[in-house]
Amino acid sequence: MLKQRVVTAVIAGLVVLFVLLFGGLTGWRCLVWIATLAGAFEFCQMFGQRWFDPAAWFGAIAITLADWFPRQAFHPFVFFLAVAVVFTLPVITRRPNDLRTYAVAAFGAFYLAAGGVSLIGLRALPEGWFWIWIFLVAAWMSDTAAYFVGRFVQGPKLLPAISPKKTVSGAIGGVAGAVVGAVVFGEIAEPRYSVGVFVAVGLLVALTGQVGDLVESAYKRAAGVKDSGRMLPGHGGVLDRIDSLLFAAPFALWFISGVLSGWK
Repeated sequence: MLKQRVVTAVIAGLVVLFVLLFGGLTGWRCLVWIATLAGAFEFCQMFGQRWFDPAAWFGAIAITLADWFPRQAFHPFVFFLAVAVVFTLPVITRRPNDLRTYAVAAFGAFYLAAGGVSLIGLRALPEGWFWIWIFLVAAWMSDTAAYFVGRFVQGPKLLPAISPKKTVSGAIGGVAGAVVGAVVFGEIAEPRYSVGVFVAVGLLVALTGQVGDLVESAYKRAAGVKDSGRMLPGHGGVLDRIDSLLFAAPFALWFISGVLSGWK
């Protein structure tokens, strides 16, 4: 299981590395779009919606608009229109009992769209290559440290009712790993920023990422599934791998935008 997990992680990491090095902003936008679309279909499937059901296509359209036309997609009228569509779908399909499912799917679409557009926004910032890298390094170090520290140290469970395998030691290890990763990478790649900025990025990514992981775990338990999908051997679904990134990205974009505005 561990070997399979490592092999999948290495392959996925190489794909991301190639896109970041050679794909530019457009390549990164395409990769995020594909990943969030896959996550949207997995989210719908968790709650009994097939890929060709209206709720799944609503999510796909919402994410596509957000990733490629963010200014238009987040206009108040467009947001209101999306909400109206969600509440109208059960009438159009003549399945009024599906309103709860459509509402859940709409939340998933908004969550994925907001996270996806923030990941794209990080890359589009001035010095975006550096900020997306430090964000990903912090996130990957957090996940890796949390997994191995929790596995070998064990100890009290963090929130067993939501995620039975997560431990307090793993959560602390994840925060430490993210901070160390952000500081080391930041000092090597862009030393003109203070260490405090890198520590803050590491803390922010680790804490919000772990919350995002718990949020997805809560939805999986509500849906009665262990993994969001089976696309990534050893890891589960795409959503299982990007949940923390999607939740942390809007917070990181807000903080880093402030740094670029003068928080040195």
